[in-house]
Amino acid sequence: MGRFFRLLLDDYSAASFTSFDKDYYGTLEEINEFFEEMKKDKEIAKRQEYILSVYEQFLTGHKTISHTVAYREVPFLVPAKVLATETSELTNYAWEHLNTWRWPYMMKCDKVECSHIWFSCYGKYSRCIKAKFTNLKYESTNGQYKPLGGMIWGYPGIIAGKRGNLYNTLFVEEKVFKNKKEAMKDREEFIKNPDPIFSKFLDDIFGDG
Repeated sequence: MGRFFRLLLDDYSAASFTSFDKDYYGTLEEINEFFEEMKKDKEIAKRQEYILSVYEQFLTGHKTISHTVAYREVPFLVPAKVLATETSELTNYAWEHLNTWRWPYMMKCDKVECSHIWFSCYGKYSRCIKAKFTNLKYESTNGQYKPLGGMIWGYPGIIAGKRGNLYNTLFVEEKVFKNKKEAMKDREEFIKNPDPIFSKFLDDIFGDG
């Protein structure tokens, strides 16, 4: 397992009249995959030329470079400490997702394979997830289930894959804890009864809608 970093980005699931940041975590290899995914679409790459230029400067040796997120300047990448790791898998799974406006979406998938990491980063403790879905669907207004991913409204490059078979390129938060003790207690409980949380993953698909 390589060294992990936290990357703050604008939260595309925040209401349009607000500005918030969102934590993502990954190794340098995973962060590179995120930016390469973003560059696949030329129109998206043009809209995201600011963050892409920051990344290019980082690659050329500007390791302490900062960037603007939610109208404030923050370090581009900061190191994160891995406290623990686990995996989980669910098959024929169905659940309810609430979007930014607390509107429910009924979801289901044939399978989801998850990696979970408990991180410590500058006094913040969290459990984060990378998930790979097989045949992910949502219930449309006519009651029929349709494959998810035709349109992605979250931050470009975070969600990858083909329609219905989606994964996130970077880890995203599931839970945040007050301290390390609380985080490690969650890990112990997770081992006994895994409870993956897909809310922020799905927010990166639905955005603020």
